[in-house]
Amino acid sequence: MPVERVAVVGCGTIGTGWAIFFRARGLEVRVWDPAADHADRIERAVEDGEADLRTLGLMAQPPGRIVFCARAEEAVEGASFVQESAPEQLELKRTLYRRIAPALPPDALLASSTSFLQPSALQEDLPFAERLVVGHPFNPPHLIPLVEVMGNDHTAQQAVTGAEDFYRLTGKVTIRVRREVPGHVANRLQAALWREAIHLVKTGVASVEDVD
Repeated sequence: MPVERVAVVGCGTIGTGWAIFFRARGLEVRVWDPAADHADRIERAVEDGEADLRTLGLMAQPPGRIVFCARAEEAVEGASFVQESAPEQLELKRTLYRRIAPALPPDALLASSTSFLQPSALQEDLPFAERLVVGHPFNPPHLIPLVEVMGNDHTAQQAVTGAEDFYRLTGKVTIRVRREVPGHVANRLQAALWREAIHLVKTGVASVEDVD
């Protein structure tokens, strides 16, 4: 899918990382966050993040631009792709979706950065449910390439493939999560390793230092 303008709604650590990444790929990035100081905070993070990207040779020439928006509705207007990175609270995310729905272009895709919530919960009573996917990155999103992409029976197939195509065109590596499961794929693998590490220490098999 051809994308020139993206929106990032919710700019904590993950959302800010996405904004840095998209700008570095030459895109116009419209950002919104409810925090009063989000513009200053994001500008500082962009400066630091882009220094790392330049060192790695990952900055597009010329880079895109970041547009700070006063309202979430303003951020999504005219965007072809929206990356939602609000806190992991279901009702908060759903309230945000209802808020931006009237302003969302009819062909725009929305990807949630959620690391735990399922698409079916996010889609409930949503007018653009068929265009919502999970696009779960790893922290920091501007440096780690993996993105987990997931839809379900309520998601249009072209929304899932469109999200995958977009991420890949920006340089991401995607995996398809084919069935809803809490924690998706990579987090579940990480949790299994973490549980085994704790077990090995608790049962005296190895020290914390050796497990590390």
